[in-house]
Amino acid sequence: MENPLVSIIINCFNGEEFLHEALDSVGNQVYKNWEIVFWDNCSIDKSADIAKSFSDKLRYFKSKVYMPLGEARKKALEQCNGKYVSFLDCDDIWCSNQKLSEQVKMLEENPDYALCYGSIEEVLIDKSHFRFVINKLDSGYIFQDLLLQFEIPIITTTLRRSFLLENNLSFDTNIKASEEYCLFMQLASIYPVGVSKNVMTKYRVHTSSLTSKSLSILGYERRYTLDLILQKKPILREKFLKEFQEAYARAAYYDSRWYMYNKEHFKAFRSLSKYSLLDYRYFFLTILTLFPVFFWNKVHFSKRNRV
Repeated sequence: MENPLVSIIINCFNGEEFLHEALDSVGNQVYKNWEIVFWDNCSIDKSADIAKSFSDKLRYFKSKVYMPLGEARKKALEQCNGKYVSFLDCDDIWCSNQKLSEQVKMLEENPDYALCYGSIEEVLIDKSHFRFVINKLDSGYIFQDLLLQFEIPIITTTLRRSFLLENNLSFDTNIKASEEYCLFMQLASIYPVGVSKNVMTKYRVHTSSLTSKSLSILGYERRYTLDLILQKKPILREKFLKEFQEAYARAAYYDSRWYMYNKEHFKAFRSLSKYSLLDYRYFFLTILTLFPVFFWNKVHFSKRNRV
Protein backbone atom coordinates (compact mmCIF):
# COMPACT_ATOMS: atom_id res chain seq x y z
CA MET A 1 0.00 0.00 0.00
CA GLU A 2 1.21 3.50 -0.83
CA ASN A 3 1.50 6.11 1.91
CA PRO A 4 -0.49 9.03 0.48
CA LEU A 5 -0.41 12.42 2.17
CA VAL A 6 -3.21 13.14 4.66
CA SER A 7 -4.09 16.77 5.32
CA ILE A 8 -5.38 17.29 8.85
CA ILE A 9 -7.53 20.37 9.33
CA ILE A 10 -7.48 21.91 12.81
CA ASN A 11 -9.68 24.96 13.24
CA CYS A 12 -8.94 26.97 16.35
CA PHE A 13 -10.40 29.90 18.24
CA ASN A 14 -8.71 30.58 21.59
CA GLY A 15 -7.92 26.90 22.07
CA GLU A 16 -4.74 27.11 24.15
CA GLU A 17 -6.16 25.09 27.08
CA PHE A 18 -6.34 21.78 25.21
CA LEU A 19 -4.34 22.44 22.05
CA HIS A 20 -1.15 20.66 23.19
CA GLU A 21 -3.12 17.43 23.72
CA ALA A 22 -4.82 17.67 20.34
CA LEU A 23 -1.56 18.25 18.48
CA ASP A 24 0.27 15.52 20.38
CA SER A 25 -2.46 13.04 19.42
CA VAL A 26 -1.58 13.75 15.78
CA GLY A 27 2.14 13.46 16.44
CA ASN A 28 1.56 10.07 18.11
CA GLN A 29 -0.02 8.57 15.00
CA VAL A 30 1.71 5.47 13.63
CA TYR A 31 0.99 6.80 10.14
CA LYS A 32 3.49 9.57 9.55
CA ASN A 33 2.76 11.03 6.10
CA TRP A 34 0.56 13.91 7.19
CA GLU A 35 0.42 17.67 7.22
CA ILE A 36 -1.58 19.88 9.57
CA VAL A 37 -3.50 22.78 8.05
CA PHE A 38 -4.01 24.95 11.11
CA TRP A 39 -6.63 27.66 10.68
CA ASP A 40 -6.55 30.27 13.44
CA ASN A 41 -9.91 32.03 13.58
CA CYS A 42 -8.62 35.27 15.17
CA SER A 43 -7.44 33.78 18.47
CA ILE A 44 -6.13 36.26 21.04
CA ASP A 45 -4.59 33.69 23.40
CA LYS A 46 -1.40 31.64 22.95
CA SER A 47 -2.85 29.26 20.34
CA ALA A 48 -0.65 30.67 17.57
CA ASP A 49 2.55 30.20 19.58
CA ILE A 50 1.61 26.65 20.49
CA ALA A 51 0.76 25.73 16.90
CA LYS A 52 3.84 27.32 15.31
CA SER A 53 6.18 25.57 17.74
CA PHE A 54 4.70 22.10 17.21
CA SER A 55 6.16 20.80 13.94
CA ASP A 56 7.45 21.91 10.57
CA LYS A 57 4.68 19.69 9.15
CA LEU A 58 2.14 22.22 10.44
CA ARG A 59 1.16 25.05 8.11
CA TYR A 60 -0.32 27.99 9.99
CA PHE A 61 -3.00 30.30 8.58
CA LYS A 62 -4.78 33.11 10.36
CA SER A 63 -8.14 34.55 9.37
CA LYS A 64 -8.30 38.31 8.91
CA VAL A 65 -11.76 38.39 10.48
CA TYR A 66 -13.64 35.95 12.70
CA MET A 67 -15.90 33.69 10.65
CA PRO A 68 -18.41 30.87 11.30
CA LEU A 69 -16.85 27.43 11.67
CA GLY A 70 -18.19 26.14 8.36
CA GLU A 71 -16.60 29.01 6.48
CA ALA A 72 -13.35 28.54 8.39
CA ARG A 73 -13.34 24.82 7.51
CA LYS A 74 -13.90 25.73 3.85
CA LYS A 75 -10.96 28.14 3.90
CA ALA A 76 -8.73 25.51 5.49
CA LEU A 77 -9.87 22.86 3.01
CA GLU A 78 -8.73 25.10 0.15
CA GLN A 79 -5.18 24.93 1.57
CA CYS A 80 -5.00 21.12 1.72
CA ASN A 81 -2.53 19.21 -0.45
CA GLY A 82 -3.30 15.67 0.67
CA LYS A 83 -5.03 12.86 -1.17
CA TYR A 84 -7.12 12.53 1.97
CA VAL A 85 -8.43 15.08 4.48
CA SER A 86 -9.04 14.49 8.20
CA PHE A 87 -10.39 16.80 10.88
CA LEU A 88 -9.57 17.41 14.53
CA ASP A 89 -10.90 20.17 16.74
CA CYS A 90 -8.47 21.84 19.11
CA ASP A 91 -10.23 20.58 22.26
CA ASP A 92 -10.50 16.93 21.17
CA ILE A 93 -8.02 14.04 20.97
CA TRP A 94 -7.36 11.18 18.61
CA CYS A 95 -7.18 8.47 21.26
CA SER A 96 -6.13 5.74 18.82
CA ASN A 97 -2.65 6.05 17.35
CA GLN A 98 -3.91 3.80 14.53
CA LYS A 99 -6.61 6.26 13.46
CA LEU A 100 -4.94 7.46 10.28
CA SER A 101 -3.37 4.14 9.32
CA GLU A 102 -6.69 2.30 9.64
CA GLN A 103 -8.59 4.86 7.63
CA VAL A 104 -6.00 5.27 4.89
CA LYS A 105 -5.98 1.48 4.50
CA MET A 106 -9.77 1.40 4.25
CA LEU A 107 -9.90 4.13 1.62
CA GLU A 108 -7.00 2.70 -0.39
CA GLU A 109 -8.67 -0.74 -0.46
CA ASN A 110 -12.08 0.73 -1.32
CA PRO A 111 -11.52 3.39 -4.00
CA ASP A 112 -15.28 4.02 -4.33
CA TYR A 113 -15.60 5.21 -0.70
CA ALA A 114 -16.00 8.97 -0.40
CA LEU A 115 -15.13 8.99 3.28
CA CYS A 116 -14.81 6.82 6.34
CA TYR A 117 -15.46 7.46 10.02
CA GLY A 118 -15.13 5.87 13.44
CA SER A 119 -16.72 5.86 16.89
CA ILE A 120 -16.08 8.28 19.75
CA GLU A 121 -15.70 8.36 23.49
CA GLU A 122 -17.41 11.36 25.02
CA VAL A 123 -15.44 12.80 27.92
CA LEU A 124 -15.95 15.71 30.29
CA ILE A 125 -13.74 18.79 30.37
CA ASP A 126 -11.29 17.05 32.72
CA LYS A 127 -11.13 14.09 30.27
CA SER A 128 -13.05 11.76 32.61
CA HIS A 129 -15.22 9.22 30.82
CA PHE A 130 -18.83 10.12 30.07
CA ARG A 131 -19.92 7.46 27.57
CA PHE A 132 -18.99 5.61 24.40
CA VAL A 133 -20.94 6.31 21.22
CA ILE A 134 -20.41 3.34 18.93
CA ASN A 135 -21.49 3.55 15.31
CA LYS A 136 -24.46 1.35 14.44
CA LEU A 137 -24.09 1.21 10.66
CA ASP A 138 -21.89 -0.93 8.46
CA SER A 139 -19.82 0.16 5.47
CA GLY A 140 -21.62 0.61 2.17
CA TYR A 141 -24.23 2.88 0.65
CA ILE A 142 -25.80 4.15 3.86
CA PHE A 143 -27.52 7.35 2.73
CA GLN A 144 -31.00 6.09 3.59
CA ASP A 145 -29.83 5.12 7.08
CA LEU A 146 -28.23 8.52 7.63
CA LEU A 147 -31.54 10.16 6.74
CA LEU A 148 -33.03 8.34 9.73
CA GLN A 149 -30.13 8.98 12.10
CA PHE A 150 -27.03 10.92 11.20
CA GLU A 151 -24.05 9.42 13.04
CA ILE A 152 -20.88 10.80 11.44
CA PRO A 153 -18.66 12.67 13.93
CA ILE A 154 -16.49 14.98 11.86
CA ILE A 155 -13.50 14.54 14.20
CA THR A 156 -13.34 10.84 13.24
CA THR A 157 -13.61 11.28 9.48
CA THR A 158 -11.18 11.03 6.60
CA LEU A 159 -12.38 12.24 3.18
CA ARG A 160 -11.22 11.47 -0.34
CA ARG A 161 -10.38 14.96 -1.59
CA SER A 162 -10.68 14.08 -5.29
CA PHE A 163 -14.39 13.34 -4.86
CA LEU A 164 -14.91 16.82 -3.43
CA LEU A 165 -13.16 18.36 -6.43
CA GLU A 166 -15.00 16.19 -8.96
CA ASN A 167 -18.39 17.20 -7.55
CA ASN A 168 -17.49 20.80 -6.73
CA LEU A 169 -18.31 20.17 -3.08
CA SER A 170 -17.04 21.87 0.04
CA PHE A 171 -18.45 23.27 3.26
CA ASP A 172 -21.44 25.43 2.36
CA THR A 173 -21.03 28.97 3.68
CA ASN A 174 -24.82 29.31 3.92
CA ILE A 175 -24.66 26.79 6.78
CA LYS A 176 -23.67 28.11 10.20
CA ALA A 177 -24.48 25.28 12.65
CA SER A 178 -24.37 21.95 10.80
CA GLU A 179 -21.79 22.28 8.06
CA GLU A 180 -20.62 18.67 8.34
CA TYR A 181 -24.18 17.33 7.95
CA CYS A 182 -24.61 19.29 4.72
CA LEU A 183 -21.34 18.12 3.18
CA PHE A 184 -21.34 14.51 4.36
CA MET A 185 -24.98 13.90 3.39
CA GLN A 186 -24.28 15.17 -0.12
CA LEU A 187 -21.31 12.81 -0.41
CA ALA A 188 -23.28 9.89 1.06
CA SER A 189 -26.08 10.45 -1.47
CA ILE A 190 -23.58 9.71 -4.25
CA TYR A 191 -20.97 7.30 -2.86
CA PRO A 192 -20.60 4.46 -0.37
CA VAL A 193 -19.04 5.25 3.00
CA GLY A 194 -16.64 3.29 5.19
CA VAL A 195 -17.63 2.71 8.81
CA SER A 196 -15.48 1.51 11.70
CA LYS A 197 -16.79 0.57 15.13
CA ASN A 198 -13.39 1.33 16.67
CA VAL A 199 -13.22 4.27 19.06
CA MET A 200 -10.86 6.78 17.47
CA THR A 201 -11.49 10.10 19.19
CA LYS A 202 -12.15 11.54 22.62
CA TYR A 203 -14.78 14.23 22.20
CA ARG A 204 -15.10 16.79 24.99
CA VAL A 205 -18.71 17.38 26.00
CA HIS A 206 -19.32 21.00 26.88
CA THR A 207 -22.16 22.49 28.92
CA SER A 208 -24.59 22.40 25.99
CA SER A 209 -24.21 20.49 22.76
CA LEU A 210 -26.71 22.82 21.11
CA THR A 211 -26.43 26.52 21.88
CA SER A 212 -29.55 28.65 21.56
CA LYS A 213 -28.06 30.34 18.50
CA SER A 214 -27.43 27.08 16.64
CA LEU A 215 -30.76 25.62 17.73
CA SER A 216 -32.55 28.59 16.18
CA ILE A 217 -31.29 27.67 12.69
CA LEU A 218 -30.76 23.92 12.86
CA GLY A 219 -34.18 23.01 11.49
CA TYR A 220 -33.79 25.39 8.57
CA GLU A 221 -30.32 24.04 7.82
CA ARG A 222 -31.54 20.44 7.81
CA ARG A 223 -34.24 21.33 5.29
CA TYR A 224 -31.72 23.33 3.25
CA THR A 225 -29.48 20.25 2.97
CA LEU A 226 -32.33 17.87 2.13
CA ASP A 227 -33.72 20.28 -0.50
CA LEU A 228 -30.23 20.66 -1.99
CA ILE A 229 -29.80 16.90 -2.33
CA LEU A 230 -33.23 16.45 -3.90
CA GLN A 231 -32.60 19.32 -6.28
CA LYS A 232 -29.51 17.52 -7.55
CA LYS A 233 -30.95 13.98 -7.44
CA PRO A 234 -34.78 14.14 -7.42
CA ILE A 235 -35.04 10.38 -7.96
CA LEU A 236 -33.93 9.88 -4.37
CA ARG A 237 -37.25 11.17 -3.00
CA GLU A 238 -39.18 8.32 -4.58
CA LYS A 239 -36.52 5.79 -3.71
CA PHE A 240 -36.31 6.77 -0.02
CA LEU A 241 -39.70 8.38 0.60
CA LYS A 242 -40.14 7.23 4.21
CA GLU A 243 -36.58 8.11 5.12
CA PHE A 244 -36.94 11.63 3.72
CA GLN A 245 -40.21 12.06 5.64
CA GLU A 246 -38.37 11.20 8.84
CA ALA A 247 -35.52 13.58 7.99
CA TYR A 248 -37.91 16.47 7.37
CA ALA A 249 -39.77 15.58 10.57
CA ARG A 250 -36.50 15.78 12.45
CA ALA A 251 -36.00 19.28 11.07
CA ALA A 252 -39.45 20.25 12.33
CA TYR A 253 -38.53 18.83 15.72
CA TYR A 254 -35.52 21.13 15.87
CA ASP A 255 -37.80 24.05 15.02
CA SER A 256 -40.14 23.06 17.83
CA ARG A 257 -37.27 22.86 20.30
CA TRP A 258 -36.38 26.44 19.46
CA TYR A 259 -40.01 27.55 19.78
CA MET A 260 -40.42 25.81 23.13
CA TYR A 261 -37.17 27.39 24.33
CA ASN A 262 -38.87 30.73 23.64
CA LYS A 263 -42.21 29.50 25.09
CA GLU A 264 -43.95 29.84 21.73
CA HIS A 265 -46.24 26.85 22.17
CA PHE A 266 -48.49 27.45 19.17
CA LYS A 267 -45.56 27.68 16.76
CA ALA A 268 -44.07 24.49 18.23
CA PHE A 269 -47.41 22.71 17.90
CA ARG A 270 -47.91 23.90 14.33
CA SER A 271 -44.40 22.80 13.36
CA LEU A 272 -44.74 19.28 14.74
CA SER A 273 -48.41 18.61 14.03
CA LYS A 274 -47.69 18.04 10.32
CA TYR A 275 -45.72 14.95 11.35
CA SER A 276 -47.75 13.82 14.36
CA LEU A 277 -49.06 10.71 12.56
CA LEU A 278 -45.69 9.73 11.13
CA ASP A 279 -44.48 8.09 14.32
CA TYR A 280 -45.61 7.79 17.94
CA ARG A 281 -42.67 9.96 19.02
CA TYR A 282 -43.86 12.91 16.98
CA PHE A 283 -47.44 12.43 18.18
CA PHE A 284 -46.22 12.48 21.78
CA LEU A 285 -44.03 15.55 21.20
CA THR A 286 -46.86 17.37 19.43
CA ILE A 287 -49.15 16.83 22.42
CA LEU A 288 -46.36 17.86 24.76
CA THR A 289 -46.16 21.31 23.16
CA LEU A 290 -49.62 22.03 24.62
CA PHE A 291 -48.38 21.62 28.19
CA PRO A 292 -46.21 23.95 30.28
CA VAL A 293 -42.55 24.12 29.20
CA PHE A 294 -41.58 22.34 32.41
CA PHE A 295 -42.85 19.02 31.03
CA TRP A 296 -41.06 19.52 27.70
CA ASN A 297 -37.80 20.22 29.51
CA LYS A 298 -38.35 17.27 31.84
CA VAL A 299 -38.56 14.90 28.88
CA HIS A 300 -35.58 16.42 27.06
CA PHE A 301 -33.16 16.76 29.92
CA SER A 302 -33.98 13.61 31.88
CA LYS A 303 -31.77 11.79 29.42
CA ARG A 304 -29.20 13.29 27.08
CA ASN A 305 -30.16 12.03 23.66
CA ARG A 306 -28.27 12.34 20.39
CA VAL A 307 -30.59 13.71 17.72
